[in-house]
Amino acid sequence: MTKAVPELDVDLFGVEALQNPFPHYRKLRDAGPLVRLETPGVYAIGRFHDVQAALRDADRLISGEGVGFNDVFNAPKGMNVLQSDGDLHKRLRAAVTKPLTPARLSQARADLKAMVSERIGALKGQGWFDAMPALASFLPVEAVSHLVGLPDAGRERMLEWAGAAFNVIGPRQEPEDIANMRDAFGFLSTLTPEKVREGSWAAELFCAVTNGRLSMQEVMAAISAYVIPSLDTTILAKGHLLANLARNPDQWALLKERRELVGAAVLEGVRHSSVLRWFSRVAASDYAVGDYVIPAGERVMLLYGCANRDERRYDDPDRFDILRDARDHLAWGTGPHMCAGMNLARIEMEALLEALLDRDVDLAMGDPVVGTNAGLFGFVNLPFRIN
Repeated sequence: MTKAVPELDVDLFGVEALQNPFPHYRKLRDAGPLVRLETPGVYAIGRFHDVQAALRDADRLISGEGVGFNDVFNAPKGMNVLQSDGDLHKRLRAAVTKPLTPARLSQARADLKAMVSERIGALKGQGWFDAMPALASFLPVEAVSHLVGLPDAGRERMLEWAGAAFNVIGPRQEPEDIANMRDAFGFLSTLTPEKVREGSWAAELFCAVTNGRLSMQEVMAAISAYVIPSLDTTILAKGHLLANLARNPDQWALLKERRELVGAAVLEGVRHSSVLRWFSRVAASDYAVGDYVIPAGERVMLLYGCANRDERRYDDPDRFDILRDARDHLAWGTGPHMCAGMNLARIEMEALLEALLDRDVDLAMGDPVVGTNAGLFGFVNLPFRIN
């Protein structure tokens, strides 16, 4: 006989919880390996090892019924990389990840570093600026639009579209976000082989249609995976990384002394301040979490940021420590749905740190403003100074 699942009266989508989710995450973890949230009326898993196991069990906790909490985000079911299962997911993911291997991306690394180094040079010694638009947003927009091969017309709205998509994922939707999502998919539907840059990732996908390896619908799903999930996630992660290094000058000093820790600093940054709050799954069959069971057909919330601050996995998890081994962090997920763009995000963040180190700068920050996006945790404003 299974135990009754603990009920928890915590609204993770209230403004206060969105801006400072960590006390609520601790309460959720302490309540048990599985809880039932009264708002929005779903099961939730927040402990590290349980979230890790759930993400890897894609046959029993499926994505094809949608990963959000509403039909606006979840439809059409099964026709994008995030919200598909089985062979379809494997085929779509293979198309998306083909240009995202470390070997392929290494060719772009020098160019990315040169671009961000030039931007840092322009900002150094210029006093206070907002690091979110001036620095954190710079490479993702330029890199994604160039590598994907998008035409100039329309791509200036990519940030609006990305933010709207992750806001719509939650239980409450704003008409403006729904309209932005529709505009995004409207723009993507106008793309043709003639409109994208020759030799780009999008051009490769259109070639796959010609060769009969993908359908046009699958190509549109793959291109949307480049444009929608990849922007705000990387931008916000860079904002957190900059803030954590400025807030912890001992860690920045250590990184200056030991440049070989750049990769570890990036991994600790995404662990400590996970941008992706959650995705949901549907139980295809009864799914056990410890002594508790999620009944078949029920939706469960998997809390990435909560798991990455679990005291059961990490000592003193609220501390930002670039000497920590954070290689198993869940900020980019794990299992079949692990973030397809993580290699690009990692290279961009490493290039940012390397460029800052090359210029031997000091970092300072003011009081940031945390956003209230339902799916993403990050700053909308980060006063910053590079000297």
